[in-house]
Amino acid sequence: MNSATNRRRFLYSLICYAAGVASLIYFILFVNDLFLANTVNGPVEIKSLLGALLINVFAISLFGLQHSVMARGSFKRWLSRFIHPSIERSTYLLGTALVIGAMCALWVPVGPVVWRVESEPMAMLIRAVAFFGWGTMLVATFMLNHFELFGLSQTFNPMRGRPTPAKAFKTPGLYRIVRHPIQAGILIGMWAVPVSTTGHLLFAGGMTLYIFVGLYFEEKDLIRDFGATYKTYKARVKRLIPFIA
Repeated sequence: MNSATNRRRFLYSLICYAAGVASLIYFILFVNDLFLANTVNGPVEIKSLLGALLINVFAISLFGLQHSVMARGSFKRWLSRFIHPSIERSTYLLGTALVIGAMCALWVPVGPVVWRVESEPMAMLIRAVAFFGWGTMLVATFMLNHFELFGLSQTFNPMRGRPTPAKAFKTPGLYRIVRHPIQAGILIGMWAVPVSTTGHLLFAGGMTLYIFVGLYFEEKDLIRDFGATYKTYKARVKRLIPFIA
């Protein structure tokens, strides 16, 4: 394989990785109502509540549709007819970054405030819980293979003349406690907020619904790929909450 082609693919995956990381940071700041001029909570300036709700449902549906379609094996096989398989994951990440940006940009904040923690120490504690969730998500990606999940390994290995490792089932660290620590961390991060408007409830609720729907299909794919091994793991380890559910 031409080394220049491999370098171009790796450069593309780096750009997609940077876009993915930037969109994740933007998402965290947006949903946790931090630093940005426009976040999930405001400012609230709507002319039509019905129109705002329709736009918000569309924004969340856009994210769910992109994630659900591009994660399916049938779509990956179709996409690989047009792009090299080594950049399929990076392209998925780029699509996710674009959709996250669009979802947050389209979002129309709606009130009123549902809860507000007035105590500053308690608010800081809730913020700490949120960042514990986001930290859990990040750590969980490294426990598997962060750079493979984010599409870099697939282009770096060929550039260095290394074979692509075969897909293997493994349950390191947090994966021995819950089956999906990445999603568990996201849920903690989204819901642990000291101030929540109706808009935040709609946003977090919609994303939570998508996570559960997405996990249903993801586990079907994992059972197809790993068969009895994953079924045994599924029976032994809870999905999101240790020892409970």
